[in-house]
Amino acid sequence: MRQKRGSSKKSGAIAVYLFYRSGEPLVALASGRNLPIQAETLESLLAVVGNFVETSVPGSRGYATTAMRYEQLGIVAVRGEFVIGAAIVDGPAHDALKSDLVRAVRDLEERHWRNLSSWEHATKVSGAASEELSKLLRTAAP
Repeated sequence: MRQKRGSSKKSGAIAVYLFYRSGEPLVALASGRNLPIQAETLESLLAVVGNFVETSVPGSRGYATTAMRYEQLGIVAVRGEFVIGAAIVDGPAHDALKSDLVRAVRDLEERHWRNLSSWEHATKVSGAASEELSKLLRTAAP
């Protein structure tokens, strides 16, 4: 797993997730040994937020973003046309992470839109998505 030098200071995610637009998980990665929030729990949280975003921005084709707190963690989420990306941070700085996550979701959808018509097809790009999203993870302390 290759990471760019300095990306840990830029984003600092301790975990990243990718869900299909209907909520099924596609990718779940952590910078440590365990995920801080299980994908099913996070999907439930994002479903509530996602419903709010969908009803408050009808007909939007852009990338809706949101940020929230869950216990002592911060959650940043981006809803694209086909997928929802989410990242967990354990600190207050999430603005850089938000723009990195938007870019990752947008790039993934642009490159793989042909395989995103259904969850079954989307599973074919989970390897490429894992590689791209892993760049947002905080690296271990030197």
